Amino acid sequence: MIYIEELTNTRHSQPSTMVAGISTKILQIRKENIKQSLSDINTIEHRQDFVAAVDGVMYYDDSRAENVNATWFTFENIVRPVIWIAGGNSSDADFKDLKKVTKKKVKALICVGSSNESLKKALSKDVKDIYEAKSLEEAVNMASLLAKENDIVLFSPACKSDHETYIERGNLFAKTVKQLKK
Repeated sequence: MIYIEELTNTRHSQPSTMVAGISTKILQIRKENIKQSLSDINTIEHRQDFVAAVDGVMYYDDSRAENVNATWFTFENIVRPVIWIAGGNSSDADFKDLKKVTKKKVKALICVGSSNESLKKALSKDVKDIYEAKSLEEAVNMASLLAKENDIVLFSPACKSDHETYIERGNLFAKTVKQLKK
């Protein structure tokens, strides 16, 4: 998933992966059985989901990241430049906690939702290019114009939605990205 150091290697999942690996060795479980079990695992919908590659740009739906901490974990291991779409309704979010990771990784931030001013105020010194969009569809289209080959467009709002559930919002993001391909 997210052109990071593969999600199975992210820092927050490493202890579980290590315990599982050691346990399978001790119990002498065959590799074929492990592979089958891992292929049966369902990922969490709208959490770091790859949507599409368009003109060499990778698009990811992380709509389930409805708080700063969830978005921070997504950014933690990203190794490519990011066009970040964020925002929604979050009057109490402390976006300053994202300053360090966004300074290193975000080329541009596209704010969408009622938290725009809070996002811009918290991150304006660390993210060079900040834009506002009136809708998620406009944000995706704007991101497609800003992104270059090998970039990531990441929809990780760090806020609850102003109107929709994270599922509806993630589905709208994916639908809009897929329309870019036409």
